Amino acid sequence: MLPCRECQHPVSENAAACPQCGAPRPAKASWNGYGFEYKSKASIGSLPLLHISFKYRPNMLPVPARGVIAIGQFAVGIITIAQFGIGAACLSQFAAGIWAVGQFCLAWSFVGQLGLYLHKGVGMLAVSLPELLEKLLT
Repeated sequence: MLPCRECQHPVSENAAACPQCGAPRPAKASWNGYGFEYKSKASIGSLPLLHISFKYRPNMLPVPARGVIAIGQFAVGIITIAQFGIGAACLSQFAAGIWAVGQFCLAWSFVGQLGLYLHKGVGMLAVSLPELLEKLLT
């Protein structure tokens, strides 16, 4: 038995929550959220070469992946693989970038189910953003 880091109540090492105060993972000296996160030590400027994040902070906010190569539920990078992604080359369910592949896209050029494009779009509903704006403004 170890003391809970919040209320000092004795708890099991394997307890998911403190029975007295409800603190998550109470036996750990520090706890910074649920999930998995990896950042490579190699970086280009301030961005890690690879950042993988499927993690939530203790307040249940997601930790977005930010890196040259970013992989996660939410990600921003040069090359992005995510559910919600922004990047130069992006593979996402909701994608925004220069080149995008996704279900819903906003890009210079994309392949997807639905999307807005500036140069080229391929999909069930591919709409040119300049043409759409022209129709809406006239």
